[in-house]
Amino acid sequence: MRRRSIRQYADRPVDRALLGRIMKAGIWAPTGSNKQPWVFIAVTQPDTLHQIRVVSPGMLWEPKALICICSDQRKAGTFPMGPTLALFDCAMAAQNMMLIAVELGLGSCVMRSTNMAALREILDIPDHLQAELLLMLGYPDAPPPPAPRRDEGVIHWERY
Repeated sequence: MRRRSIRQYADRPVDRALLGRIMKAGIWAPTGSNKQPWVFIAVTQPDTLHQIRVVSPGMLWEPKALICICSDQRKAGTFPMGPTLALFDCAMAAQNMMLIAVELGLGSCVMRSTNMAALREILDIPDHLQAELLLMLGYPDAPPPPAPRRDEGVIHWERY
């Protein structure tokens, strides 16, 4: 319940060891048929982060680190509804990563608003991988208060 979508980050680099721990948490996410179709690309170089921001209209501030979460379409194609399930698997990996980021004192924000063709070129993503999500990371500059959550009409028991 402490996780927030953090978009503004302090001017402080994110240690590579922390990024490694975050990506390990992604590896432990649930996955359909244990296919584990995800591939993670960590980005910390300011020039590369800036290039990604230029092609990502949803990225209003520059993160200090970013993880591009990709699905391996070779693995995705080996089970029914593979590409859709691979996207779900990547989303669950992202959630694991966001939750451990909070525990490590980092803020995060997941997004998909980017030019996928440009991202492919910037990160040299091979053809068999599909970029699914970008996870921005950094030390929170000004953590926002919790957004209200609705509970009326959401939870049902036994039947709708």
